[in-house]
Parts: sequence; structure tokens; C-alpha cells
Amino acid sequence: MYDSGGDTPLYSALLAHAGQRRASFHTPGHKGHGVPAGEFDFPELDLTELPDTGSLYDGGDAIEQSERLAASAFGAAQTLYSAGGCTLCLQTMLLLGAGPGARVLLARNVHRSVVNTAVLLGLDPVWVWPDSTGRITVGAVRELLSQERGVRAVLITSPDYHGILSDISALSEECRRFRVPLLVDNAHGSHLGAFGQHPLALGASMTADSAHKTLPVLTGGAMLHLRTPQWEGEPSVSRLQAKGAMALFGSTSPSFPVLASLDLAQSWWRREGPAACRRTAAAAAELRALFGQEAETADPLRDPLRLTLTFTPETMAQLGTDGQGAAAFLRRRGCEPELADAHTVVLLLSPFNTQEELTRLSAALQELSRGEAAGMAVGEAPALSLPLDGLLTLPVPERVLSPREAAQRPAEELPLREAAGRVSAWTVCPCPPGVAAVVPGERLGEETLRLLEAGGYTRVVVIR
Repeated sequence: MYDSGGDTPLYSALLAHAGQRRASFHTPGHKGHGVPAGEFDFPELDLTELPDTGSLYDGGDAIEQSERLAASAFGAAQTLYSAGGCTLCLQTMLLLGAGPGARVLLARNVHRSVVNTAVLLGLDPVWVWPDSTGRITVGAVRELLSQERGVRAVLITSPDYHGILSDISALSEECRRFRVPLLVDNAHGSHLGAFGQHPLALGASMTADSAHKTLPVLTGGAMLHLRTPQWEGEPSVSRLQAKGAMALFGSTSPSFPVLASLDLAQSWWRREGPAACRRTAAAAAELRALFGQEAETADPLRDPLRLTLTFTPETMAQLGTDGQGAAAFLRRRGCEPELADAHTVVLLLSPFNTQEELTRLSAALQELSRGEAAGMAVGEAPALSLPLDGLLTLPVPERVLSPREAAQRPAEELPLREAAGRVSAWTVCPCPPGVAAVVPGERLGEETLRLLEAGGYTRVVVIR
């Protein structure tokens, strides 16, 4: 619990958390002390659209110059900045790559913002489910593209919260065979170009990169990358079209400090970013070895900067705790993870973690691996949080209405236990991991309701 802080409860809560001085192994990538914190005075640069500052959606100014530098740095034909997070990039990407009302093949582990965009654009989703590893396979995409007519685009998430990558090269080739663009929610992978794994370089038509997650960017800073069309029918988008599409969804008052941090990040990336990320990946590999998870380092389809501790029944018996208990233990040792559930703890490293922080994490992991968390009370799951593996093993829900149709119907709120068989009016999406347990228009089954109840949900909104 925290002190309410009187008349500034949020500000006080933030100060209280910062005062704990925990090492950040979560987003944002600047870790509280990297670029841009030392580069500028925030209030002084918190400006608006002025003749000499530019306008995010118009062009011919310093923002456009910076975006062109970013495109060159990250290997894109065009790069658009977003101060509205990756959500704004995903909305724009789906409008440009598929279009309003389009039928789109969506990975079931897409972020809730993609489901919300399906509502806004009236998209007709065809769901492709990940395999047991969390990856979207070529076979699953091929089967659905062969069976489902009129699909205009494929959108997947890679990497996911656990750092699992799908085979973008193979998927992009398959999409090319069917003449549909591959759109990648690369929110957690802005840094992957350092390892030759950025989806744009592997054949994706467009990527939405949440730069603040792994690069030295203020929260809310993201980039939409577009490549030059390489086959007949691949979306060809002018800068004017792209900016116009983004303006449909974006705030007319974007944060200039966030945009400035994107500018600083593209400069940092061109000068030293890839080499710095590779050094951090080597440190991550050493940390995995401390916890006996060297196999992750050897897997080419995993994020090199993400450390995912897996708690099998054998591991839990050996260590005397589960993922939640381990996360609580790490916090006591001054290390804050990205997320945790009963079976996993995810820690996200960046080049802006100091050597002292890495040493602190190393010591904590060694203590954890020796069983020093044994007997410690298992940590409680955050409110409204569900394990990703539980979400992905739910039965395929019955679709009754499209997401847009469901969102437009009259709705009512019900206790969870009275909602079996009713049709959801809203997206039910715990965060972490930000993956929808049910989307608007789907019937609520008993297993889904049981999982939601276990995650702390008590009520849902359904169609009347």
C-alpha cells in the first residue's frame, strides 16, 4: 500500500515508487537515467506547434527531417513518429495496410489496441492461434489464407511479452504468395535490428515499434516503419497518405518532449545503438545461465534482451516458490521485473541498465537459484492479471457478431457468474499481458469465465 498523498495521490505514488530505488528491468528502455533524461529540461521543451517547432502531421519541418533520419537508421522507406504510443501506429498500419471494413487475419495474441482498432475500422477478424510455444506458424497462416476468401492483410505480434519471435522470413514469404501484406506488431522489438531480426528487414510490409519499451525514449514514443513495395499489390503509401491516416487517430496536441526523445534515440541508434544492444545481449545470456536457462540463448527465435524465467512444477518444488513469489523476492532485492505470473518472471534489459544494476540482478538470481526464496509467501498476482499460457489455451470462442456490431449494441453490466452464454460487448483484456480473453461479439464460455474469475474479475459487460 502507499500513502494517498493528500491532494496529489498519483504524483505521490510515483515519488514513493521512485524512492525505492529499484533497478528497472521493465519498460521504458531509458531505465530512468539514460538518454533523454540528461539531454534536456522537460518543462522548457514542453512546447506546441509553432513556426519553428513544426507539426507532426504536416511535414516540411524538423520533425520530418528527424523521421527521414530514423527511416535511414532503421532500414525503412518511411518512418512516422507517434507520441500516442504503439496504439497510434497500429491504428494507422491497419488503415493503410488493410483498410476500413477489411477482412484481416489476426493472431489471437494481438494486443487489445488491435481489437479496439477492429471496432473503430469495422474490420472482420479471422483469428489464427499460436502454437504451444506462442508462435504463429507458417502452416496455420497458409491453411487460413487458403480457406478464408477476401483476406486483405495478416497481422501478428512478434516478439510477444515472453520474448518469443515468430519466423518472420517464412511468414512474409507465405503472405507474398497469397499477395497480402504482413503487418507486424513489433512493439517489444524496436532493438531487433542489432541482431538482424527486425521484421522489416525480414520481409514485413509494415511494423509498429513501441520505441519507448526498449530504446531511450519517453513513454508514448513509437515509430511506424514502412518498406518500399516489393511485389505487385503490396501497399504503396505516400508520405501524405500516411500522415493523413495517422492524423485520423492521433491527438492534435502531441507531446514535443516525447517527439524529441525519438529524435535523440534515432541519433543514438545510428552512433552506438546496435553495438550497445549486442553488449547487453551478452550480459543477458550470462544471467540466463545463472538460472539454468541457457537454451533460451541458443534459440534464434527469442529476443536477446529479454530474460524469461520459467517455473515448471519441478522448478517450483526445487526453489520453494513460483513466479509470483520469485518476483516478490526480486523486488526485495531491489529489482523490478516487467511482469510475473505463477509460471514466469519476465525481465527486460536495455543498454541503459547500469553495471551496478546488472550486478544486483545477478546476485539476486544466484540467491533465487540456491533456493533462498523458499518458504517465502507466494506473491499475489496483480489485480486483473492472467497468465498468457492460460489465455492461449482457452477453447475457441463462438463468434456471434463482429466486434464493431457488438460494440454498437445496447449493453449491461453483469456479475461474472451470471454471464455464461452471454455475448461480450467489450474487450476483456487483463494487462499484463494485454491479450484479449474475449473480444466484442464472442460468447462467454464457462472456461473463460473461470479463468477471468481466477484473475480477479468480478463483472463483465454484455449485450442486452
